[in-house]
Amino acid sequence: MNQFYAPPNQISPSEIVLTESEAKHAAKVLRKSIGEKILVTDGRGNQYNGLIEHMGKRELRASILESERFKEPKPEIELCMGLIRKRDRLEFAAEKATELGVTRISLFHADHTEPFNVRVDRVEAAVLSAMKQSLRVYLPDVRVFDSLDDLLDRDFDKILLIHADAHGENHVDIHQAGIQHVMMIIGPEGGLSDRECDMLKYKNATRLTLGDYRLRAETAAIMMSAKFGNKKADPEGSA
Repeated sequence: MNQFYAPPNQISPSEIVLTESEAKHAAKVLRKSIGEKILVTDGRGNQYNGLIEHMGKRELRASILESERFKEPKPEIELCMGLIRKRDRLEFAAEKATELGVTRISLFHADHTEPFNVRVDRVEAAVLSAMKQSLRVYLPDVRVFDSLDDLLDRDFDKILLIHADAHGENHVDIHQAGIQHVMMIIGPEGGLSDRECDMLKYKNATRLTLGDYRLRAETAAIMMSAKFGNKKADPEGSA
């Protein structure tokens, strides 16, 4: 079954409202009609089974038949990726990371990043599409940082920092006692600078090898996401 997305402000205790592109996709692409059932998530851990009651040009309304609440996956898995100029590769990495269970995507301007303006809205659209396609119920947050320095400006208590490096360890256990958050650091094209590597070393980052070959940034991001991404969220009860 296809899954649709409706933000929390479009969901009441009894009704779901799909608007604009979601309503158009249901009507024009999937040929949904009144009386059919649809599956909807709010991206905040809730999933709904609805029955279509009304379909307009820009709006679809469905009554809620049943709902389910899912636990938030732990630990939080954050993909931290140096920005790459080729938009399709960046969006592809974000899409696949979402499908593989990453809970947050943080992009940063690295020392070796070529100057350009990133289209955050396009990355967010790729992430939203991947969440729906993979039937996830938590929508990963997407943020852009001016530098790795800004990204690492936080309290690292209960955070495990992993840095993809050719000379790193072959395995990292992310389920260590007390770890609530995992940050996976991937450099941009050209890799991280010596300054940035020294910063990660100062932050006690664990270095992890991803194999014998040099990988593109998006390939490394996908491999890290596949290694550490969260599994399907467990049910908690009625929403």
